[in-house]
Amino acid sequence: MATKISTELLIIILNNFQSTQDLYSSMLVNRIWCKVTIPILWNLPLGQECCTDYTKLEKKALCIRTYISCMDARTRNLLVQNGFDLSSSPPQATFDYPSFTHKFIINNLVYFVSIHSMYSRKIISPHQDDNGSRILFREMCKLIIERCIFLDSFKMTVIIFFSGNFQNYSDLIGSIFKLPSASKVFKKLENFTSTIGDYKLIYPFYESLKLICDTILTMDLKLNSYFQVQLLAKLIRVQKRLENLSIFTNYSLDCNSLLWAIISQKETLKGLRLYSVNFCQLKRKLSPIGQFISLQELYFDNCVGLRNSNCLFLASSFTQLSSFHYFHSRYSNDVHPQEFIIKIFETAGANLKNIFLDSHSSHSTIAFDTFSAILNYCTKITKLTLHNLSSEQVIAIFNNNFNELRRFSFDCGEKRFDANELLYKMGENVPESLESMEIRMNYYNPWIFSADYLRKFFEGWCYKGGGVNKLIIIKRTERGQLCGFTLSDEHFKVIEEYGVQFYIEK
Repeated sequence: MATKISTELLIIILNNFQSTQDLYSSMLVNRIWCKVTIPILWNLPLGQECCTDYTKLEKKALCIRTYISCMDARTRNLLVQNGFDLSSSPPQATFDYPSFTHKFIINNLVYFVSIHSMYSRKIISPHQDDNGSRILFREMCKLIIERCIFLDSFKMTVIIFFSGNFQNYSDLIGSIFKLPSASKVFKKLENFTSTIGDYKLIYPFYESLKLICDTILTMDLKLNSYFQVQLLAKLIRVQKRLENLSIFTNYSLDCNSLLWAIISQKETLKGLRLYSVNFCQLKRKLSPIGQFISLQELYFDNCVGLRNSNCLFLASSFTQLSSFHYFHSRYSNDVHPQEFIIKIFETAGANLKNIFLDSHSSHSTIAFDTFSAILNYCTKITKLTLHNLSSEQVIAIFNNNFNELRRFSFDCGEKRFDANELLYKMGENVPESLESMEIRMNYYNPWIFSADYLRKFFEGWCYKGGGVNKLIIIKRTERGQLCGFTLSDEHFKVIEEYGVQFYIEK
């Protein structure tokens, strides 16, 4: 006797399908499966990232025909008046397809509308074609916003394709919140991405969004002007449960208001990623800011001004940090913020499990005090990536009794060193927990070591034939071949003897 699956369980199962083809097949099982599958399938066209393959875009753009079938008579007449052939979009669709949209990527709609306009309109002039695309785009936005129950994800990024039809669509985006249903639809928004730098385009959207939505969990933002900084700071401040925040901005902008908006989210933030953010104008207030009680991941890339003395009170608030990534600014005038980084290591201490440091320079090793702070404070590290180490620093890592270290990635910034001696010293105290090691080599500084010294390292790392769960990756740090780095038949015999997985990036 067949066992029936409850609708709730069926929804969970189908939502975990990885292939759209599997979803199409599930529609054919019976009427119940079909009714459950259709909403899942029709959340994908506007909510799933599109590839750059034009042929695949053409196929995905066919969804516009179905959406047009869901439009009312007035809208359909408007499209006909603007040259659209609606013969492939008969009225009265089987399902209310727009209502199933919960994830909305504006770019998808731009691409689909542009493709549909090229093939379904009797174009009279290039100008009319441009106007027709804008009309269809506007009516599609209205259809989605008016019909869908809620949006949990909304994304708008710089338009790569078909930008000719949408060079200025600020009126189209800004008008979304003028629709009666917009407040209800965006009220429960959880994921918001905007990488559009045009202030005029996004100003009305941000202004409306901060008045409607305080439920965003994840924000990914790009800021190009001081006005955007001020506007986004307000949007960030009103959020009540923001967990992940990623900001890319211009290092020349005054970000003081933005930084204090971030600090206002110290109780909920779990992940914070900052790119090219300027800390020079950060001003300390008289009262203490307290701790970021939930922050686990902190990521700085190309940020400037972290040597500002007022940044130290910020560094001492990251008590729960488990992952820290730092890429030093490429701007030559910005000095490495050693004191700031050391304060982070000291504050987080044994909580830190993952550290990534890159100075963006092949001429200087990691400063002694910074390196010592890792050894002294971060005793429970499991994943460590350090660029531009000296051979002595590499040996110190292995001598520091990191009993939980599983992955180690590094390169040696020195021009010359004895790779045989380095392998031998590493093998003397290699942590038992170490599972993989990535050695980054540049064109001018390849490692040259004998098969005998490779064996000495393996002897310290694992027993013969016991390296099946051990991995070494040789990785280039620059274009071109690894000049001077070669492995002989003797090297490969040693590798086979110990069973270590050994890969050279090609």
